[in-house]
Amino acid sequence: MTHFKKIVLLGVFTLGWSLNVWASYILIPMDESQKNHLKAYGIAYWILERNTEIDWLLNYRGGSFMCKYAQPFEEELVIRGISYQVISDAQASGILEQISHPEMNMDAMRLDKAPKIAVYSPKSKQPWDDAVTLVLTYAEIPYDIIFDDEVMKDELSKYDWLHLHHEDFTGQYGKFYAHYRNHPWYIEQQKEFEATARRLGFEKVSQLKLAVVKKIRDYCNAGGLSLCDVLRRRYLRHCPCCRRRGYMRKYV
Repeated sequence: MTHFKKIVLLGVFTLGWSLNVWASYILIPMDESQKNHLKAYGIAYWILERNTEIDWLLNYRGGSFMCKYAQPFEEELVIRGISYQVISDAQASGILEQISHPEMNMDAMRLDKAPKIAVYSPKSKQPWDDAVTLVLTYAEIPYDIIFDDEVMKDELSKYDWLHLHHEDFTGQYGKFYAHYRNHPWYIEQQKEFEATARRLGFEKVSQLKLAVVKKIRDYCNAGGLSLCDVLRRRYLRHCPCCRRRGYMRKYV
């Protein structure tokens, strides 16, 4: 082998070794440099589904994600149009060291499991009525839609995370009654809710909603995670996860 060929082979080997060392971690920024924030959350879920741990860097560049480098991960990031950086071990260690300083309002949360998600939402709703399912679908995060039937059948235990949509749990039809009570979709939804209540053995929808609240309360007390969109103070007393977190005492 000529001296020139030896130099070329040594150079190729050194370059390959250097790239392998350099490409040790993937950083997915969540600040202004990120082109698609929702898809970034979806890729984090996708990585967890492949039994790979990922660090959620709270308050670091908007709450970035960081995981060990793998070529399939990088390829999927490109396919989904997500901004990312390939960084070295030293850079990753530097980020974690910066986050760990007591004076920094940051933290690193290690995620190791893709949660099974349920969204509490009427089956008869139109796709554009539910921002939660629109976001999850766009982000490519899998979920199931459940409602009163599933809750009363004790199916909540199948899920790690329950997202409560716009339900106020009063069963009084008060939210849209003033403007939409004569609209066909409103009339049909009211009939559906009343039929469900009767089928499950309740005289009124409000009685069914109370039973549902108690089921969700028990789910939360058993360790289930819930997230709700209840924003109006007068509805907080009816929301099972808000009651459990003490928001009712704080706001009502």
